Amino acid sequence: MRRRVAMYRALTEPQLVGGCERASFFALLGVCVLVGFLGGLAAGRWTMVVLSVALFWFGKIALGHAAKRDPHLREVVIRSNRYGVRLQAVPYAKEGR
Repeated sequence: MRRRVAMYRALTEPQLVGGCERASFFALLGVCVLVGFLGGLAAGRWTMVVLSVALFWFGKIALGHAAKRDPHLREVVIRSNRYGVRLQAVPYAKEGR
């Protein structure tokens, strides 16, 4: 007899916001708000506000494409940067022959 366990979809699917990874989306949003407000509205430069909106637009498109390819890309990049040099691939060689 097989036992069935209820599994919620939210536990197995990646957490995306607007089709982008959560942490990357909020980092992009934070940078764009800082550039748009501090560099644009506070200083009276409307070109920085337009640049901030364009950065958010193209950044969201790029993050959306990256999330479609691999939803955990950010974690993979961080992990590969952390362990990049330490884990070198060494070809297997039999000793004694």
